[in-house]
Amino acid sequence: MSTKYLKRFFKPRSIAVFGASERHDSLGGIVLRNLLDSGFKGPIMAVNKEGYQQVNGVTCYEGVSSLPEMPDLAIICTPPDGVADLVRKLGANMVRAALILTGGLTLESVTGQGSIKDEIREAARSYGIRILGPDCMGMLIPGSDMNASFSHVNIRKGRVAYVGQSGLIGTAMIDWANGQEIGFSHFLTLGDGVDVDLPSIIDYLAGEPTTHAILLQMNRVIGPSRNFISALRSASRNKLVLVLKSGIIPDGRMHEEVCEGIANQDDVYDAALRRAGVVRVDTSDMLFNALETLTRMKPMRGERLAIVCNGMGPNALAYDRLKVRKGQLAELTEETVAGLAEFLPAHWNGRNPVDINADATPERYAEVIMRLTKDPNVDAVLSIHAPTRIAPSVETADAVVKIAKKTPRNVLTCWMGRESAIAARNRCNASGITTFLNPEEAIDAFMFMVEYHRNQKVMRQTPAPYRIDNEPNRNKAQQLIQRVIDEGRDYLTHPEACDLLDLYEIPTSNTHYADDIDQVVDIASQLGGSVAVKALHQGNVYPFSYERDGNRNLRWRDLALDLYSMTEVRHSTTKLAYRVSERYAPEQQMGFAVQQMKRGFQSLQINLGITRDPVFGPLVIFGIGGYTADTLADRSLMLPPMNSALAEQLVKRSRVYGIVAENSDWPERDLQNICDLLIKLGQMAVELKQLKALEINPLLLNKRGLLAVDVCVSLGEPANLSVSPYPEYLTEHIRLKKSGRPAILRAIRGEDEPAHLEFYNKLSPESIRLRYFYSRGVPTHQELANWTQIDYDREMALIVTAPKDNASGFETLGVARAVTDADNIRAEFSVVVRDDLQGEGLGVVLMQKIIQYCRDRGTLMIMGSTLPSNKGMQALARKLGFRNSYNAEEDVIDMKLMLHEPTEDWQMLRLQQ
Repeated sequence: MSTKYLKRFFKPRSIAVFGASERHDSLGGIVLRNLLDSGFKGPIMAVNKEGYQQVNGVTCYEGVSSLPEMPDLAIICTPPDGVADLVRKLGANMVRAALILTGGLTLESVTGQGSIKDEIREAARSYGIRILGPDCMGMLIPGSDMNASFSHVNIRKGRVAYVGQSGLIGTAMIDWANGQEIGFSHFLTLGDGVDVDLPSIIDYLAGEPTTHAILLQMNRVIGPSRNFISALRSASRNKLVLVLKSGIIPDGRMHEEVCEGIANQDDVYDAALRRAGVVRVDTSDMLFNALETLTRMKPMRGERLAIVCNGMGPNALAYDRLKVRKGQLAELTEETVAGLAEFLPAHWNGRNPVDINADATPERYAEVIMRLTKDPNVDAVLSIHAPTRIAPSVETADAVVKIAKKTPRNVLTCWMGRESAIAARNRCNASGITTFLNPEEAIDAFMFMVEYHRNQKVMRQTPAPYRIDNEPNRNKAQQLIQRVIDEGRDYLTHPEACDLLDLYEIPTSNTHYADDIDQVVDIASQLGGSVAVKALHQGNVYPFSYERDGNRNLRWRDLALDLYSMTEVRHSTTKLAYRVSERYAPEQQMGFAVQQMKRGFQSLQINLGITRDPVFGPLVIFGIGGYTADTLADRSLMLPPMNSALAEQLVKRSRVYGIVAENSDWPERDLQNICDLLIKLGQMAVELKQLKALEINPLLLNKRGLLAVDVCVSLGEPANLSVSPYPEYLTEHIRLKKSGRPAILRAIRGEDEPAHLEFYNKLSPESIRLRYFYSRGVPTHQELANWTQIDYDREMALIVTAPKDNASGFETLGVARAVTDADNIRAEFSVVVRDDLQGEGLGVVLMQKIIQYCRDRGTLMIMGSTLPSNKGMQALARKLGFRNSYNAEEDVIDMKLMLHEPTEDWQMLRLQQ
């Protein structure tokens, strides 16, 4: 996830093309011609050992050593067997960026040490040269007048960056976009991604001011998933990101490995991309339409859509698609309805979608759209047109475009048909108005924007306070897992699994265990009433084992329910024992579990747990449960760790939510209890790294609350999370210097937003000016969410918090923040302490902690800036070893501290010794 030297790819001062010739099929020759045609303004050099004097009018050199200067960017189009050696020569000559278009590098290298691609990777690592590719189409950067690709055409300049993993999809996108008069800020494909990967490119583009949105086409995640998710989360905070994901993986198979308990790997990608706050598109058509939307839509005002057409048939198509995509149809105000009635036919429908009749003229279209855009209940308008003699497409398009340009609301257009509609679409394209072939495409494109804003809203939702601070039980859980591993088992027995849930305060059904039939009968007689008996064996200790075996009905063969008399108990248990003995050897049989039945409480059965994906690691799963239910048909996923807002989002995507909301006497209580349990599962996934899978099925929900009836747990190698968990290890208890007041120094959490707002409101205007360099008002919810809901991989905010005096809850006393660049070279810090707590030593404590945090993660330097009038901050920085210097250009004091070199004080001490 490094952006080091990436600027040399996108803004090179000079370029050398290796393998360029004038043969019509020469890849290097094509790239060279494209560079010349695009008007690249820096020096261009051709390199070919065949002895050319010139290639397409460009001076040609025989090799690296004969070049008059070393290029910023080397483009390699040479045969595969010489690429690795060429990379070594370039690296040795301090070339820092190489774009490899050559394919076929999965072949074995001449050294016999792996593939050519492996050899290139090792060469790049040894010499510090960055590699983009191999087997990619290249790059097109209109802002740099650079077409360094084998594309058949150049691209227009625009605001959307396209990053793909497939070269052919990329060339098709270019051709389509040119036909629609759509441009890009950056266009590139990554190919095999030997070095420069998708997270690195996303990080670079996220900081590019010319890029307003990012469009990704990807086949798979290459490298650590945490880097990928972290880069997406960071980029989507400020820019719209859309992703087209296909299922092709390196060996040519069309489907990736599916983890236990999940029917489709695609569901995992949906969950991961949703967690990152981006929008996924399902088809290449949708990707094209998304580009149309990204390029031409104005800022979103809301998601209430008005639909207008000269007939109800197309209106119905659009409305049906809007319902499927869970969009919102605008409800027109009475004033709008009355105004429309003045010039629409008397028989018009009087509501949205608006049917303006087949005799609608261009003037009627324009008038209706104008009135709809002025309705306070309408956020966007979709204008659909079917050609008629009275309303020809081109004249209508001119009228609609005129209105669309005047309104701040988005007006989407759809021109149905072909012969007469093409000219209308061209008018819209030329005017920068979004236009589509059919109503369904238009609705999909609009919903991409809606879904992005919905995702961002969920990401910034303030979670309710919820903490599990039972450290002794957490230690016991880890000891339990370790004991089982030491015994050589990869599963927990039923009693051990129930004990694990108890340690995380998840209520479990009272279960008794028996080794034989007689013990089962004795237990049942003591329990009274009806009982359930489960045969325990090697086949049902693993989570999701029945789903994996493809036969959920096998679960019933291990259960006997509603046993009232002792005769029923003995008979049913005997049958269970016989069935188990048919399938498992004696050493694989584990006795019986006996529980009292829980009938009569109108229970809802839920299935939930933890599974592990080979790409994204641990996942929390949730849905309808029961031994006979098709649990795979209703399975929602979420990447841990989780808070209350994420848990609520997970529940709402399942059918469980609707059932509870409609049928429970206490829906809020029940939903809160479910969310609390899901948070506990997320915490288990974070803390118990060897936990491979956990399944609770069923979990009963009734008027008495929640109860886990059956549970299975399996273990495996430690797994990494895709989302960085809360850094609990940073927490420490302190006392204020003067008052001795106890406080806690810890990392910030999303739940701290209300306290953070109170903290901000207690700062004086002067403190705010010194912190932000200008006077500002109360921060918005979005700003507060960005400050408190941080990605701990990229940013750290440490706060000092303490119990309120004479009130419940905690208050924030001070905060220090460090934002680290993608290469972990520099971290920019800030610190602020409440005015009434100055002199308590909080600034020193916070800064020492944030400095040590940056030093521990290998950051090279921590730096910050302050106003010249802020003498207190300057003194604190000097005390902590910073070097302060005046920056005349910005009129600030720069403060810098190297974290991994001897300080001046240390050097002085050595000299004194």
